[in-house]
Amino acid sequence: MRDLGIVAPVDSDSPIFMNTGSKIDQILVLLLGLFFALSAPCTWAAKAPLTSKKLEKEASHIVSGQIVEVTSTIQKSLIEKGLGIHRDRVFTIRIKVKIISKGAGVKVDDQIDVIAWKPSIRIPPIPGLQGHELIPKKGEVVKFYLRSKKGKFFEPLLPNGIAVKKDGA
Repeated sequence: MRDLGIVAPVDSDSPIFMNTGSKIDQILVLLLGLFFALSAPCTWAAKAPLTSKKLEKEASHIVSGQIVEVTSTIQKSLIEKGLGIHRDRVFTIRIKVKIISKGAGVKVDDQIDVIAWKPSIRIPPIPGLQGHELIPKKGEVVKFYLRSKKGKFFEPLLPNGIAVKKDGA
């Protein structure tokens, strides 16, 4: 036995130094540790809803109108890039514009496409961005706070850039 002069003597037969797992167990622990270490930096925090003033300031376009069509597909996530299986449901929302409160290049009675998303599959279930809070249905009257994307596509501000008008006007 060696005396380290601390509090108690420690020897090589101490439970601290015992090999308690097989090589497979050690490799499994190492792989799990690497998996979580590599996927952790890729996570995003959930985003708090924006105030109405912030929505108006950050939006390049603010439009209102009636939903003509809503389609969706499931695709590999462009947001979640960590290790695992990550799929998003991406919605293409076609709106017939009735009111333009902000922005250029869109006219009344134009039909524009808005791309929104929500997570569909997250394995492992890592917390992060949860997409757009609300996906409207066909026929609803909606106000969008948008960012212009390439072409004729727009994206609502995250997470609450879509607001269904209660009175239908």
